Amino acid sequence: MTDLHTAPPQAPADRGLSLNSLKYIAILAMTIDHIAFAFVPSGTAPAILMHIIGRITGPVMFFSAVEGYHHTRSVRKYLFRLAAFAAVSWLPFLYFRYGGSLADASFMRPNVIYTIFLGVLGIRIRRSTRIQNPAAKVLLITALVILCVPADWGCTGILMILVLDYFHGNFKHQAFAYCLVVLLGMDVLTLLTTPFFGLFYDHVFYIDTEYYAYTIENAGAFIPILLLSLYKGRRGAGNAFSKWFFYVYYPAHLLVLGALQALF
Repeated sequence: MTDLHTAPPQAPADRGLSLNSLKYIAILAMTIDHIAFAFVPSGTAPAILMHIIGRITGPVMFFSAVEGYHHTRSVRKYLFRLAAFAAVSWLPFLYFRYGGSLADASFMRPNVIYTIFLGVLGIRIRRSTRIQNPAAKVLLITALVILCVPADWGCTGILMILVLDYFHGNFKHQAFAYCLVVLLGMDVLTLLTTPFFGLFYDHVFYIDTEYYAYTIENAGAFIPILLLSLYKGRRGAGNAFSKWFFYVYYPAHLLVLGALQALF
């Protein structure tokens, strides 16, 4: 969810994906993921496939947020917009997350826009010239990571934003650092290592199918790298609809899916 006012150098129109195209793909993936969460039994093959597709959404939006930071005219206004829509989306997210009812909802479950807001704030702190002490920057960013713990995509989300910004302008380095976060922060590496713990310590090579059914979904987080590799620095059509659609669709679709859960 970005606020791009100035686009990077234009690539040929018939090559690659624009940032808006990436975000439309992310929105479609998010909708599929949320439909699965609401209506498809967890652990079934259709649910696993739909959640794998859903893992496209967060990373693409995190990448878009980094691009937004580097191309917006006003970082302050961009942060304010993110904070405002994080607040607007708070109850719709809980309404959806708790099956169309707020009766038993835990209000310490912020949405992904909140995660993006903290991530962009982390970028602002890291790149700030007013804060000269590196230790102070580390402490402030650590505080943001802690604040992200209960949120959608949580600590993993803010770390993705920070590494994508740190290597901004070098996609190969971005991709490498991002993949490390996926491997270590989303338990994907354990898909390979867990069976060997049993083999080395108990002399039994055992695969927990229930655990794998859940964790394999996170392997879908590698898909965005393929999409982002097609990004050629173009924003896409810049009009009011494309700018605000990404902000409005998120809480709107959560309310609709929450209401459908309440009905059925």
